[in-house]
Amino acid sequence: MKLMGKTFAAGLVILSLLLCVRAEAQTYVYTDPHLMWNDVACHVDGGVVREGGDWRGKITYTVSREKIFNGYSSSSFDLAYTVREGKLYIGDSYFTDAISYTLDEGKIYVGDSTFPLDLAYTIRPNPNVRGVFNVYKDDSISPFDVVAFMQGEPSETEIFSLLLTMALL
Repeated sequence: MKLMGKTFAAGLVILSLLLCVRAEAQTYVYTDPHLMWNDVACHVDGGVVREGGDWRGKITYTVSREKIFNGYSSSSFDLAYTVREGKLYIGDSYFTDAISYTLDEGKIYVGDSTFPLDLAYTIRPNPNVRGVFNVYKDDSISPFDVVAFMQGEPSETEIFSLLLTMALL
């Protein structure tokens, strides 16, 4: 009986840890600096990117490791983009002409470039709210140039999928 009780307790601990990890894997993107629930443009939860702030929103992409799939799918037929070494490739291509965007040190560049004129967005921590990142146009630091506010800790692949959902890329 004691062995069964320990196994059950260990199972509960593992389940609670998995639920905590899953809860932290959410990222919400807001269009307003006040971070109000009704201002959620899109979010990613468990690899599924949806418009709006809840489960009823349209599913735009599914994220699996470094791959971004159209809709709610993980089929190779629905593969839209692949992220390798901070570069967003169209489909599963390895050719440099298929690189749409490059993410390097919090900056998103157009194409396979880190040239300052190719800079599209800069991602910086919000100075006023902990755990929130501001997405600025170009290399700006002006609060008037913020296009999105990301609450959470998204991966590179999730950043690309969220910005694609908002039609910023």
